[in-house]
Amino acid sequence: MGLLNRIFNLTQAAANELLDKLEDPAMMLNQYVRGMQEEIATAQQELFKQEAMVKGLQQQANEAAVMAEHSEAKALDAMRAGNEATAREALTAKLHYTEKVQEYTQWIEKAKLTIAELTQRLEKARAELPLLLKKREELLARIQQTAAKSRSGMPSFSVGRSSLEGGSASRGFQRIEEKIAQWEAQVAMSRQPYGAGYGDSYGAPTTTAGTAAGAPAKDALINEQMEQLRRKLPTE
Repeated sequence: MGLLNRIFNLTQAAANELLDKLEDPAMMLNQYVRGMQEEIATAQQELFKQEAMVKGLQQQANEAAVMAEHSEAKALDAMRAGNEATAREALTAKLHYTEKVQEYTQWIEKAKLTIAELTQRLEKARAELPLLLKKREELLARIQQTAAKSRSGMPSFSVGRSSLEGGSASRGFQRIEEKIAQWEAQVAMSRQPYGAGYGDSYGAPTTTAGTAAGAPAKDALINEQMEQLRRKLPTE
């Protein structure tokens, strides 16, 4: 009996040591669920924001494209009138609007990538939430059943502060379930000491070639377009 009593005492001590490190499991499980619900709400708001941003940027890109066309037409009219200075100014404006179109297009592409990521996150979280709710009820039922058998009463189930402050709710649930399994096994062993048992804005858009180009490069581009306009003029 001395050896069996010693095994019983050691097993009970291990169970008590585990319980001392635990916190309220219902609170923690609820916190994981609330965290996922908040994540869904935040992602949904951000998704609406990004979709609205894409619409606004697309409108700006369209307007800049129209202004670029108007500037080119103005430059051609100036060339026909023999006013090359005005034509050069109009081509400079066209270059500016063309660069804006490129810039807006980059922002649109980045926003679309964000929308795709948010949509994927939302779909995953929405599919996972009902599973977590069901799992929460299962784990709480197991805790209550095991607590009814335990001599130490209802424990708590701490999984560490970092698990509550960040990370996946599913991982948090998994850690709690692992501790429940350990507790269930240790309670079973303490009741039968002679038996065998085992407890994610954007960064700045990449600078376009036009934006990065210095004044000499812009002048060369404008000179090239001036020559193109000259070729459009009727020959005498």
